[in-house]
Amino acid sequence: MRFFWILLFVPLLSEGQHAIIRGVAPLAIGKEIQLRVYDDPVSGKERVLAKQTVEADGSFELKVVPNETQYAFLQVGQNCADFFIERDKTLELTFVPPAKDPKKPQAFYERHFFAPKILGGKSAKMNEQIIQFNDSLDAFLEVLYPALVSRKNPAVIAKGLEVFEKKVSKQFSAAEPFVKEYIKYSIAAVEQTFLSDRDRLFAKYLKDVKPQFNNPAYVDFLLQFHQGAVHKLAVVNRYEECKKALAGKEAFTILERMLMEQDPYLKETSVERMILIEGMDGLFGEREFEDEHLIRALKQFATLSSNSYLGNAAKNIAAKHEKLAKGTQAPEIAFKTVEGVEKHLSDFEGTYVFLELTDAKNGYCQRETHVIPNLKEEFKNIRFVTVCVGNSKAEMQSLQKQMNINWEFGGVEISSSIIDDYDIKSLPLFFIIDPKGKFYSVPAKDPSKGAQGELMSLSEKLKAEGRKGVGK
Repeated sequence: MRFFWILLFVPLLSEGQHAIIRGVAPLAIGKEIQLRVYDDPVSGKERVLAKQTVEADGSFELKVVPNETQYAFLQVGQNCADFFIERDKTLELTFVPPAKDPKKPQAFYERHFFAPKILGGKSAKMNEQIIQFNDSLDAFLEVLYPALVSRKNPAVIAKGLEVFEKKVSKQFSAAEPFVKEYIKYSIAAVEQTFLSDRDRLFAKYLKDVKPQFNNPAYVDFLLQFHQGAVHKLAVVNRYEECKKALAGKEAFTILERMLMEQDPYLKETSVERMILIEGMDGLFGEREFEDEHLIRALKQFATLSSNSYLGNAAKNIAAKHEKLAKGTQAPEIAFKTVEGVEKHLSDFEGTYVFLELTDAKNGYCQRETHVIPNLKEEFKNIRFVTVCVGNSKAEMQSLQKQMNINWEFGGVEISSSIIDDYDIKSLPLFFIIDPKGKFYSVPAKDPSKGAQGELMSLSEKLKAEGRKGVGK
């Protein structure tokens, strides 16, 4: 599930005072509005700063105590916008429907959210600059796309990117410092995707650069640049050493030293620790690493770390895997069928459940759902349950008809606790739950990427257990 966010910059009051975000959302009367921020830039866990029900006249007023510049989300019902918050003064917003630009491809409009329009505050210019750059980047990527499809020489792509970079550099030469950094690392992410000269990328974007953990464009680029480093260390190069280290008391410190020995680009300590934390998240369920050892190492680091970004990341990733671990109770889900009947995940205890959490409008999600009828036909001893997250009744009905869904099917609001309970960052997600309501596989394989083998193994296990009772 991917969301189309409109990026803004929202100013707040000075530290120690209440910051006020005041506005009008006339189409959301009676719905809850929330202001949320990321607890850290790695796990993506969100923390609610303030919330309120929109008044009968459509107005709302949220008071928060600001910390430092943070990436924030303002959600009204199912409509969201993302932006940055910092210290400034009272901000007034009004929610207006976004205009659909017929010149842009539909891919840029997967979700039509309402965008807050700034009516006051010194950062109005900054908001305009960021929106202008995002539009310019979208237009550039549209032009670049045919060259990518036709697999043109990388030099052609590099030349186009160089021209674009010079153009926006001149266009935004007088922009706010944050905007310039946002632009720099947004371009870096595009450059890294298509052009892979790591020495040049490091020298241009990371060497001697102070970490910018409050800038998502920087964090995205950084994580992409070092993607796979921890996996390479722990699974490919030094598996036995890493396994032994994780069994000990100084696991994080030892892994940190080993990672810096392996990667010559990791010289800044806080950057190296972020990469290690993010990489450890991917080691859960990998080969013979013990989940409890990974959790212990992350928790220990979280307790000792003086860096709130890194400490929260380690804590949140450990908590996620403790909560969503094999053998733990699957969080309850209350969902409604297209007929409006409320059902619960716990209703299906007593049998194995293959749970699909999906987005009815997303093409990739639909491709996975399309495989489920074959699985359902093959594995009659498994119960299949599909829950749509944040879709309208019409969208769910369309999916049900398109896929000929004849298994348990329903949906939840995007404001449902399922987002936190199942740590949903993207969809689809799959889980196998045992007859006692506990996780059997977290996450389960996607239908098109191994679910058949996983379910076959479970089915054979059930048949073997059934045979044990014969002839007693």
